[in-house]
Amino acid sequence: MEAAEHEPPALSMQDVDLRLSPRPSGASSLHHRSSNTSVGSASTVTVLVPPDCELDPVQVSAESPPPSPRRSPSRGPVPPPSQSPSSKATAALRVFVGSWNVGNAMPPKRPETLSAWIPVGGGGFDVLAIGLQESSYREKSASETERETTRRASRISAEAAASAAALAEMHGQRPSGGLQDDDDDDDDDDEEGDNEDGEEDEGDDDDDVDDDEDDEEEEDGEAEQEHGAPASKNSARGPVEAAGSSSTSTSAAVAPLPTLVGEVMVTKARRKKKKKRLRAKKSIRKVSRLVRQVSSNLRDSVVEALDYPFNRQLFLHLGTEYALVGKVELLEMRLFVYVHVKHSVSQVEKLSIPTGIGSVLGNKGGLIFKCVVQNTSLCFVSCHLAAHQDQKFLDKRNSDCASILAGHVGLKHVQLDCQFDHCFWFGDLNYRVDLNYSNPRADRAHAQHVDEVLALVRAKNWTLLNANDQLRHQIDLKRALVGWELLPAKFPPTFKRVRHTTDQFNPQRVPSYCDRVLHKSLPGLRRRLKCQSFQCVESITTSDHKPVRATFRIATTPRLSTTDLVDGAGGGRASPLRRRLGLRRRTPSAAAEAGMLTVVELQELSAKDLLGMDMSGLSDPYIKFYSIPEFVLQREANGSSPTTATMMNTLEPTWRDDQVPTLSLLCATEQDVRSTHLVLLFMDYDATSADDMMGVVVLALDRFCLARPRFVPFDADIVRHGKPAGRVTGKLRVLLPHQREAVERRDSKSAAAVPLVHPGCQCCLS
Repeated sequence: MEAAEHEPPALSMQDVDLRLSPRPSGASSLHHRSSNTSVGSASTVTVLVPPDCELDPVQVSAESPPPSPRRSPSRGPVPPPSQSPSSKATAALRVFVGSWNVGNAMPPKRPETLSAWIPVGGGGFDVLAIGLQESSYREKSASETERETTRRASRISAEAAASAAALAEMHGQRPSGGLQDDDDDDDDDDEEGDNEDGEEDEGDDDDDVDDDEDDEEEEDGEAEQEHGAPASKNSARGPVEAAGSSSTSTSAAVAPLPTLVGEVMVTKARRKKKKKRLRAKKSIRKVSRLVRQVSSNLRDSVVEALDYPFNRQLFLHLGTEYALVGKVELLEMRLFVYVHVKHSVSQVEKLSIPTGIGSVLGNKGGLIFKCVVQNTSLCFVSCHLAAHQDQKFLDKRNSDCASILAGHVGLKHVQLDCQFDHCFWFGDLNYRVDLNYSNPRADRAHAQHVDEVLALVRAKNWTLLNANDQLRHQIDLKRALVGWELLPAKFPPTFKRVRHTTDQFNPQRVPSYCDRVLHKSLPGLRRRLKCQSFQCVESITTSDHKPVRATFRIATTPRLSTTDLVDGAGGGRASPLRRRLGLRRRTPSAAAEAGMLTVVELQELSAKDLLGMDMSGLSDPYIKFYSIPEFVLQREANGSSPTTATMMNTLEPTWRDDQVPTLSLLCATEQDVRSTHLVLLFMDYDATSADDMMGVVVLALDRFCLARPRFVPFDADIVRHGKPAGRVTGKLRVLLPHQREAVERRDSKSAAAVPLVHPGCQCCLS
């Protein structure tokens, strides 16, 4: 395009976001360069704008685009900001959440099979979050495939030879040497099961199996050498032929019985010692294989996510309308988030939290991805928790949930499910079905337990199965994930299935709903989320788990008018458009002088049943105040958050009204205040170390906005990492800018009406 013929088009932030998708060279006047800054981190993309445009260079964080070419957005005239897609809020977002324990096997490659779980072309969803567990399978190389083909051909030839030999014997004929069966054929080389797509199950366990076979062969060889056994067929025939040919020679003298017994004892001792040594060698080899596997997984995490075969398949399955905006990986766990290219994505954060052995190994844990789409903050948490049925493993799962919720994303110290608009928790949570909840029986054997659960499955009694779900009980008892909503499973348990079948269960395990989806929203936004479906995909049979999928419809969060009035929709510079028009942001002080602040007052604030954080069993609690969105609450002069006084050595603090700060919100309209949440973060003061987080409470200011302002009482649970941590009570009043003057006059009249001298009182001067 010639510059003389066309003026450079006006560019909006939406254009910058869309240009993050790959496009053919020369298709745009914008160029981008990316460089990986750290392992698993996002790439920094610098967008260079033509000099004719009055825009500053913009840096955005985005995932490295996949190598496959994407369809470029249309380059027609960009509408003005008031009409651009980025500023025109979408009425609702359609969100897809999928989870599957792949079982370290090759997933189905046919799109029609995979589409039963994930719709081809994305199905019109705006956001798709897909979590995988035990997903360390790999595709076989060409050499491995060739060797496998050769082995199969040899096996088929051997079977044909055996059949020919049997026919020859039936007809009294001697089979030819070429068709003679080989007795040394490896019986362990069974054919790998094929899935419903006619593809082999492949996994990283192939190397381990080969190593084990090598170990066994080495052990056999060493044992034969130790005991004087022949090492080959030729050596085995040698002594026999020599004995037969020397018939005239005298045989060796036979040793006495005690000598033979002694030799047998010595031989047994040698064998025992040899077995111990070989067992030690085998253990060392297993440890070495584990180290190699961990090293390999760490090495694989450095490369792009598209090196993982299923992600390449998923990328092509969704098509050109979707972009991979983020990935989080930890050993065998993976989380991929795709967003439709018509949306802009911002404020991306991600984190992986291992909860395996020693809370260090990443074979178990949680993957967290947070982003903002259409002014709506979304947080996805994909988990793989501790396995097995017993109580100690149930407690470990609860502990794992708390550890993941403690991940530092967004606001410091505020757990993730108390600061984002909508959160989704999914994965192989490993909570089991236990009929002892509804029908306790001490004499119920494992086999009987399995039979009873299978009977409920055949009867399709989903209600009773869900009522006996461990996760359901842990939430009801407030032992884990307090405040989260568990979607009811109206389908058969997803674990433990027999591979390559649709309705068979492994009789060694109690059928259970291990694969679940939960959600949680901020108090004032819960009505904006609606779950449309929660399903299990029976037709995919390559794993011992069935995939699950849940779909949601979310009304987008309204954009506050303050985002373009104050420093803070993040505190940066004014937008390029406002700078070009000569407009400036209002500072908080200017907003206060203009009477644009909303006042929030608290009275009779107290708490009880707090956690003891000190060695004495007591705490030194104080409260820090935040807002959601974060920029709405005006900070102190030094930039810190408003804070109450510290109450020393108590678990039941009560604050006087003068010990609680009056809060100012940078909101001028009632609609903005109703869309704001107030966060009360309880902290324990420590003189010699960092202060400890004691719990958090989130209050929606919607119900406190009244036409005639007054103090409204509240009573709320304090939650710490998904578990109860006390209660807080008090009264709260919201004064909008236009209400402040009338309330001040009313309060002054009320104060004047109070008599200075009460009846019965006497004043005397001395």
